[in-house]
Amino acid sequence: MQIKVTGRRYEVEDKIKARAISEIEKLDKFFDNIISANLVLSQDAFRCEGELTMTVSKSKLVSKASTEDMFATIEMVTDKMAAQLKKHKGKLKERDQKGLSEKKAKVDLSTKVDEVEY
Repeated sequence: MQIKVTGRRYEVEDKIKARAISEIEKLDKFFDNIISANLVLSQDAFRCEGELTMTVSKSKLVSKASTEDMFATIEMVTDKMAAQLKKHKGKLKERDQKGLSEKKAKVDLSTKVDEVEY
């Protein structure tokens, strides 16, 4: 997984960048096919904002958070992304199971038609 941490109107310190990378790497346990992650951090007068964009197999997921502390913003953004990854993985499993059950139903119908004697 490629991880990119950038700052918009904000100079990202090394310890913040290291914390962000470690939090993003933890998201790998929720979904296997993460291609890239891009975290954009910005700081206004009293608010710290974060936007995490992840590219996963054929989809792009985005989570945003805003707090008064940069470390809290990073945690909140990654927690939101973890929930999205779990939901996305569940949808993919559901779709795969639905596809398998439809194939199985087609196979069962064709075998039953062959067994009928005239």
